[in-house]
Amino acid sequence: MTCIYLIRHGQASFGKDDYDCLSSLGEQQATHLGADLKRRGVRFDKVFRGSMLRHQQTAKGCLHAMGADESIIENTIVDANWNEYDHQDILAQLNPGFATPAGVKQHLMQHKNPNMALQNVIEEAFSRWMSNDFAQQYTESWMAYQNRIELAIQNVIDHNEDAKHIAVFSSGGPIAVLSQTLLNIPASNLMKVNWTLVNAGVTKIIHSKKGLVLSSLNDHSAFEGNHRHLITYK
Repeated sequence: MTCIYLIRHGQASFGKDDYDCLSSLGEQQATHLGADLKRRGVRFDKVFRGSMLRHQQTAKGCLHAMGADESIIENTIVDANWNEYDHQDILAQLNPGFATPAGVKQHLMQHKNPNMALQNVIEEAFSRWMSNDFAQQYTESWMAYQNRIELAIQNVIDHNEDAKHIAVFSSGGPIAVLSQTLLNIPASNLMKVNWTLVNAGVTKIIHSKKGLVLSSLNDHSAFEGNHRHLITYK
């Protein structure tokens, strides 16, 4: 039996020109999670991560705080199948004005409640993407994205080499897709799952001869109590 820890990246630089970079708070989240895992006696036998910078930074901060063996860190398997969807492309296909963070920001400034306006835009854009009615317009269709995540988890299974505890540093989308699949939640509710995922939260999957089972979803107990200020969602 293998326990797979799906770890969402720390807070990224949302709204900035380069989203794919941890904020200072995101770096704190990664380090604090690692320290909490160390306190709980968790040790990883194998590590996977996506190829995005925020995945690399989160893995580095977390693993070093855990005191992980250098051999584990050096042999981390980088698999781009764990990368997030292209949210900017998904937004741009809804409205070309959303092709850049600046364009989205300009739109939100016109609303009294920017956060609600952002949520509405994202829900509309992702509903359009997931309908598959306009699949050819996107750099990656919803179906292609789902298939990619299936390949990602299968790659972990195929290369676990009898590891008992595996870490995967990824993003909210892949974690939400796997959780939605294992719980048989309709794809239309995917974003409801995605909205709740905390930065540096941990979702645990058990792999055995019987297949994959979701053991826990979005565990962020490391950030409770005096560390609640570390809880973010973007």
